[in-house]
Amino acid sequence: MAESFDPEEVARFENETWSRCAEGYMDGFCRLLGQGVGPLLEAACVGAGHRVLDIGTGPGVVAREAAARGAEPVGLDFSEPMLSQARRLHPGLEFRHGAAEALPFDDGAFDAVVGNFVLHHSGEPDRVLGEAFRVVRPGGRMAFTVWADPRKLEAFGLFFSAVQEHAGAAELPHGPLFGVSDFDTYHSMARRAGFGDSQVRELEIAWLTPTIDSFLDAFRDWADLGAFPPAVREAIESTVRERAEAYRCGDGYSMPNPAILVAAARPAA
Repeated sequence: MAESFDPEEVARFENETWSRCAEGYMDGFCRLLGQGVGPLLEAACVGAGHRVLDIGTGPGVVAREAAARGAEPVGLDFSEPMLSQARRLHPGLEFRHGAAEALPFDDGAFDAVVGNFVLHHSGEPDRVLGEAFRVVRPGGRMAFTVWADPRKLEAFGLFFSAVQEHAGAAELPHGPLFGVSDFDTYHSMARRAGFGDSQVRELEIAWLTPTIDSFLDAFRDWADLGAFPPAVREAIESTVRERAEAYRCGDGYSMPNPAILVAAARPAA
């Protein structure tokens, strides 16, 4: 993993970016990220009566699905706009503000800790896993999803190749797990945090959408396309629409963007 990153800069960038995406998240990124929820909860063995911490809850999709399984979820996020969406959409669930690197919970407070596409957004992922270990009870489980090999991320590539073509590549702040797809890295991280019985596998998921408009809307917020010159913005969007036709499937679009699922258990006392 690369070491040339600033955790505080990463945190500022991620908070600003995802706060900007909060209002349109459900119609945009959730069409892709939501596909990781079921496998994530299954890997953490979430069931009825379990107290579950959902790190990086965003608008509360994982927490909602955990509750549907009979669990008692607590969603945590560092973005107030995301938490506002979560509380609006799921008024009966508990959501807390806080950082994944310093969880505001007692030791052993949860039966499971999960994070859907959040670990690679942290500048200190080892610290996140260490905190997950601290707050999960002995015998409890953790599960996190991250993105697979960047060369396989066709949905993301569709947008970023258009940006590079018309606006040039941008060097964005990032943490040490961006672009890391080596399974051994994740097994080692789990062991360093104290977990055992780690399991790492790839999830074949795709961005499924009936229209390319919601896909563009999501990235328009994420990349702050409104800050681009109008001609550049229009060229980017036109190129995305044209190339998206290669992913047309029936009445919509299916753009592959696989993930990696990491799960492990805290040894029983």
